[in-house]
Amino acid sequence: MNPQIRKRLRKIGERLKKEYRAEKVILFGSYARGAPTQDSDVDLFIIAPTKERFFHRMATVRRLIRDLRQGLPVAPIVLTAKELAKRRAAQDPFIEEVLETGIPL
Repeated sequence: MNPQIRKRLRKIGERLKKEYRAEKVILFGSYARGAPTQDSDVDLFIIAPTKERFFHRMATVRRLIRDLRQGLPVAPIVLTAKELAKRRAAQDPFIEEVLETGIPL
């Protein structure tokens, strides 16, 4: 991964932990696999204590990191710890894949 992108992603993770109280920020998808294409999004899986509705969470995250993205298309998915536990208990293959192969930021 490009060192500049890696640095930006680290800053994004730090900001989300500080300002959104994210417990975990995990990079997954093509950037995590080291195989992004020109059309790839930066996929972020975020665990945070929030009472916001599901789609409002993504808008909030995009707003918080707008200045750090610098043209990077970021696609966040935000779950609470309780929602994550439910999906893990249901053996959700998407969640298992993210947790097994994702890169913590």
